[in-house]
Amino acid sequence: MDSPNRQTEAARFYHQVTSHSYTSVRTDGHVLDWDNRPFPFKIYPHAAALALPRELNLSSMPTLEALRDGHAQPHTPLDLDRLTRLLFCTGGLTRKRRVGMEYYHFRAAASAGALYPIEIYLAAGPGIEGLEPGLYHFSPADLKLRGLRRGDWRGAIARACGMRPSVEQAPAVLILSAIFWRSAWKYRARCYRYCFWDSGTMLANLLAEARAEELRTGVMLNFVDHEMERLIGVDGEREAPLCVAALGGEAAPAAGQLEMPPLELETVPLSMQEKSYPDLLAMHRASKLLDAGEVRSIALQARASGFSVPKKASGLEVLGLGETIVRRGSTRKFAREQVSAAELTAILDHSSGQSDVECDFPLLADTYVIVNAVDGIAPGAYFYSRTDRRLELLKAGDFRGNAGYLCLEQPLGADCSALLCYMADFNRLLQAMGNRGYRAAQLEAGLCAGRAYLAAYSLQRGATGLTFYDDDTVEFFSPHAAGKIPLLMVAVGVPA
Repeated sequence: MDSPNRQTEAARFYHQVTSHSYTSVRTDGHVLDWDNRPFPFKIYPHAAALALPRELNLSSMPTLEALRDGHAQPHTPLDLDRLTRLLFCTGGLTRKRRVGMEYYHFRAAASAGALYPIEIYLAAGPGIEGLEPGLYHFSPADLKLRGLRRGDWRGAIARACGMRPSVEQAPAVLILSAIFWRSAWKYRARCYRYCFWDSGTMLANLLAEARAEELRTGVMLNFVDHEMERLIGVDGEREAPLCVAALGGEAAPAAGQLEMPPLELETVPLSMQEKSYPDLLAMHRASKLLDAGEVRSIALQARASGFSVPKKASGLEVLGLGETIVRRGSTRKFAREQVSAAELTAILDHSSGQSDVECDFPLLADTYVIVNAVDGIAPGAYFYSRTDRRLELLKAGDFRGNAGYLCLEQPLGADCSALLCYMADFNRLLQAMGNRGYRAAQLEAGLCAGRAYLAAYSLQRGATGLTFYDDDTVEFFSPHAAGKIPLLMVAVGVPA
């Protein structure tokens, strides 16, 4: 029997039934139940806690440099201070704001609707001073680690990932998981896409900070799902692991194989009532990998490659990475003013990826751009070639109205200086990785978007992620975009 992952009609069906159109947005009748809004933190009330250092000393490395190729040193030690900075920059709390009678806590990376469905688990090996080997949950609410399992679990993660040495020999490994209900409360079944976007924006911060710390990194999307679920103690449906990040290199590999009893730790309920969405669950089940052989086969067929190397930006004033991450938000209004061609080029170049990051999936996301107001670049619709780093004009003209319409008629698309649209060839991603390719494309789009956020805010410009009318977006960029699906949009420009 074929693997469910290769029955790719599942991904096509899910994408179709969760696509937005002018009609669907006006007829669905969905209303938010504010009394049932999910709590934004996962709490283990009875797990032992370790307080992390609060003197963070965030990196002053220019952000665009942190987004470039790194040549990271494999022998750079990973200590508790470095680990804390990595965790904070990935998912830590950066500010608190009161709206009405409620306080909202904003985090280091962008999240659709500020709902923060992604949880971070840490598998620490021996050699991190001040931290016992074990499996931990990172709590951004109080900057603490909660202990879940004692022992060195890097070997279990490496086996689930098809015995990738970069995982087993990393001093620490992060697992990002999604609690779907936290995002589905607002976005319902379509939130499956958004959870991968959110994972991608968090990875963008993590990889930039790892570059600043001179740590090797690796990102793994292919693993045996049920083994990873068992390790972190989740059911794979209410909460599910999405990706793995290996931090550092040349640590001693995990010795032996530990017995893994079920993890039965109590957590605080998120809502009075949680609701599941069958289309979301069907898509997730259809993209699961069942054994290590399937993991290795997917990774081999995908022919993963490192991210491309951006050119060094010159003549631009750039904030340090730590300051950029703390300042970053999501721009709520743009001023309809120009950015320079050098600024847009820097944002496009540095959102393409990073050469020294090992990954087990191919580059899938293409970048299209609607230029509204860029000094030195004529208004129009463009395709950005990541290989030779140039904008190819698809059609000239003022498309502010189109840009605003495509992102669900939000003024942000019309008022920004440029609207970045990430898209992927549907047939190619399914042929390369099966249904798992749908996960990979959404994750990569989030990673590109997160890097665009960092680049824009480091230039003291603004950025915000946007959703869209699916088929209308493809039609606007066609015939060049024929056969592709839209993944995510990011508006960049001058904040009002």
